[in-house]
Amino acid sequence: MGKEKTTGVVRTELTSKGSRRVNQILEASSAIIAKNGFRALNKRSVASWLNISDGNVSYYFPTKESLWLAVIDHELSEYYRRHHPESEVDENDPQAAFDDYVSRWIDEYQDPTVRVFFSQIISVAESSSRIASKRDEIYESFTEALLGFARRLEPDVQAKELERRVLTAIAVLEGLHTVSAFRPTLFADDSRYKRRIVSLVNSIVRGDVN
Repeated sequence: MGKEKTTGVVRTELTSKGSRRVNQILEASSAIIAKNGFRALNKRSVASWLNISDGNVSYYFPTKESLWLAVIDHELSEYYRRHHPESEVDENDPQAAFDDYVSRWIDEYQDPTVRVFFSQIISVAESSSRIASKRDEIYESFTEALLGFARRLEPDVQAKELERRVLTAIAVLEGLHTVSAFRPTLFADDSRYKRRIVSLVNSIVRGDVN
């Protein structure tokens, strides 16, 4: 069980040539975001990047927001592939499965691409209702995934209380976005730091921290 994937926003029933073009557009969009941020991403900037006409981009993505939504899904797919492959931990061991999932969540913050991607979504969502809906969809799926692991640890805790604990744990984990940005060598310099975070998240979910 992991962070759930979402689906792309492009024209359906593409030819093989169309699929290649869509992939080129999405790869170019990812590069533009990494270099200049989400607000620099539009059909014209992608067309210029690929040296094709605006119409080539518009055929697959008629609006700027449809392009934004599609590249978010594209980046999410890459994110899952890099940071949440199939776990080798014994699924019959709830504690091991929980710790492994939290550890993966911590590890991903050492990837600057992840930090940029999610911070851009959060920023753009403040002025775009469709991106805000996508942001909410993403983080609700993250919450539900962590809840799944937490329920196995604390099966007797009421649903609302367990959700409150999980949301508190996520607040701690998401804070690593900022910490790992201004202290990029933290994990390398302090081998105990990751263990402390895993221990803290466990304490929160088990109700030892109120």
